[in-house]
Amino acid sequence: MSEKLARELFSEAQNFGALLKEAGWIESSGGFGDDKSPVDLFKTEERPLVVGLFGGTGVGKSSLLNRLAGASIARTGVVRPTSMEITAYLHRDVHLEALPEHFDATSFSASRHTNDALADVMWVDMPDFDSDETANKEQVLQWLPHIDLLVYVVTPERYKDAEGWRMMLESGYRHAWLFVINQWDRADPVQYNDFNSLLIRAGFSAPQIFRTVCVAEHTEDQFTELVDVIGSLSKHNIVSHLQERGWMQRLERCRRRLQQQVILLSAQDANGLADSFRHRWQEFEQSAVSHLDRSFKLYCERFSQQKTSAVSSALKSISGKTRVGKSGADIASNIALRSEAASLWDDWLDVRCQDTFQQVKLAKREHGVPADVFSLNPEALAVDCADVVSKHLNQSVKAAIDEPGSKSQRLIAKVAYAAKIVLPLMALLWVAWRVVNGFINGAEDRSAYVGLDFLVNGLLLAGLGWVIPMIVEKVFVPSVPESVYLALHKGLKEGLQEVGKTLLPTLQTMNGDRNRYLSTGSGIVERINKLLTQASLAPDPAVNLVLKSAADDSED
Repeated sequence: MSEKLARELFSEAQNFGALLKEAGWIESSGGFGDDKSPVDLFKTEERPLVVGLFGGTGVGKSSLLNRLAGASIARTGVVRPTSMEITAYLHRDVHLEALPEHFDATSFSASRHTNDALADVMWVDMPDFDSDETANKEQVLQWLPHIDLLVYVVTPERYKDAEGWRMMLESGYRHAWLFVINQWDRADPVQYNDFNSLLIRAGFSAPQIFRTVCVAEHTEDQFTELVDVIGSLSKHNIVSHLQERGWMQRLERCRRRLQQQVILLSAQDANGLADSFRHRWQEFEQSAVSHLDRSFKLYCERFSQQKTSAVSSALKSISGKTRVGKSGADIASNIALRSEAASLWDDWLDVRCQDTFQQVKLAKREHGVPADVFSLNPEALAVDCADVVSKHLNQSVKAAIDEPGSKSQRLIAKVAYAAKIVLPLMALLWVAWRVVNGFINGAEDRSAYVGLDFLVNGLLLAGLGWVIPMIVEKVFVPSVPESVYLALHKGLKEGLQEVGKTLLPTLQTMNGDRNRYLSTGSGIVERINKLLTQASLAPDPAVNLVLKSAADDSED
């Protein structure tokens, strides 16, 4: 397995989880573990096995390290519970590249040795995880990802320590494990059997437990056997095996967590929520139109009560000049009516609008959409809706007053109005010309004089030239009340559509985001599965004995 590729996939999964958390699709982006590795401590890949002595206060971890070194390199006794120092014991040819991230270098001391038999092992005496100093536990957590092999040290009285078991179960998938019952001279064989049973139930098929006595020689002391086993595990191929196995377990854990997130996304039907909103909003639009229709009619009747309509004033100016014949009182009246259009949106519609948004808010739970992905405030949205609709009502009424009816309707009315003046005038001019011409010619020919019949017919022609255009004008002249009524319905429809079009694209975009996240997450899971399938671990009974079963890994 390529550790570089494993780290990249692991980092990609973590970033994906953080992205889902930030976007509100999941509540927690954790559960992946960390991407730290023992190799991070060294300059080269050729590195020693990192062994951590792990245990509670007073179990004898420092005594074991001092015994190994043959010198007091780690503090013991009453000083230990308040010690915040991590002690490392390593060969002089081993060079550290860096300490764990955020670790205080002043809390670390390294003792060098020249024993070539221990050159392939770096021993780390870790602080007591149950110390009164909380910083001790933080240091343990900082070092744990960089440990290959944890030697869990207990005493006959403290092998059931709850805090130790919790930390062991949480981080068990990361490391190889050996177990030491220290102070064995005060133990009972029953305790050994009980401890062994507990470890088997925790996921270790055949836990390796060593009995040690550090204060004096003892016939059952197995310290030498412990050092020999660790030495056999320190060979390079075993170190690589442990490192690869650790990454396999991390990726397996990562895959399970990512699959949970993908399943959660699959169950979230953002498209169904969009359809639900569209249906409820259409129902609200219909109820709003039905509710306001009577109010619109009453509102429009007030325009017919004005002495001079805006339309008639506009049509009186066919020469392109400004409106004539309209008093200041008429203009003020129209402006007042125009501003009152916003008041047509009443409390009933406010409540109905809030109910619609509240139904959509409740529908999010039905469709599995998290609250943080699409937040709704029914009260605020109802206010916004009222403002938008009122704005459109005012604009529509203003446009209807300024230019009532359609363009063709206004054009025909203007042409008819002009014809009503021009045609009678042309008829009268023609009659006048005939009268004058007949009078002039009558001096020589009395038959040239026009008669009464011609005069009557001429006047009838002038009358028809006025009546016909007047009828056409009456038919086609736009009605202000009718134009305002239609404009109010248009403004209401446009306002409600604007509100709907503001929210619906958000829901549709949200569904697109969800599908994209689903595709990305599934792709990462597929690549992790491919890498895990390609990775092959050579079976090694010695190594398998110190590994915890992957099936029993606990989730964070």
